[in-house]
Amino acid sequence: MQLQINVASHPLIQHWSGILENNNNPGTILRTACSELGKWITYEIMREWLVTETVSIKDNTTISLISNHYKYIIVIIMPYGFILAEGARALLPTANIALVSYNNSIDNISDKLDSFTKILVLDLFLDEIIMTSVLEELIKKGAILNNIKIACLECGSSQLNKLGQKWSTLEIYTTKVNSITDNSEATKEQVLKDKFFA
Repeated sequence: MQLQINVASHPLIQHWSGILENNNNPGTILRTACSELGKWITYEIMREWLVTETVSIKDNTTISLISNHYKYIIVIIMPYGFILAEGARALLPTANIALVSYNNSIDNISDKLDSFTKILVLDLFLDEIIMTSVLEELIKKGAILNNIKIACLECGSSQLNKLGQKWSTLEIYTTKVNSITDNSEATKEQVLKDKFFA
């Protein structure tokens, strides 16, 4: 199976992505757009990711509820993934939060993950070096790759190719795939500051 790239096409995602393309918008509008995109990309992921179970109630009526056998973790790549998490938390309010610090280690996460743990990793722009480090740590702690989803606003085709060579069954949700090859942290941070925090 090849790396699965899901370019989200929901009309609200297209709307908020369009807001981000207008650099003349004030920083508060751009931050709101990022938060909304975090929410709607998470919604797209959850449509096929959440596990439901049938529960019987009185009068032999059955209803479907989200299974409580699974636990959810949102892994935020700091500092910029936090903006996407604002929206994602609205849809996964009971999820545990884990932070990826500057040395790429994951804070506040169990060392014993299992097949009942579903993990959402958030960052604004995909960085395959950071993501590889995060994935390796999650797998080492017992996470199953099929239970990990990555959400980002943009990712480069060269970065996706590199991730796909090592993590061929990984699923990534994004609003845009571009051909930018400059992956330096300094350039990335400058773009983010200029575009999202002006």
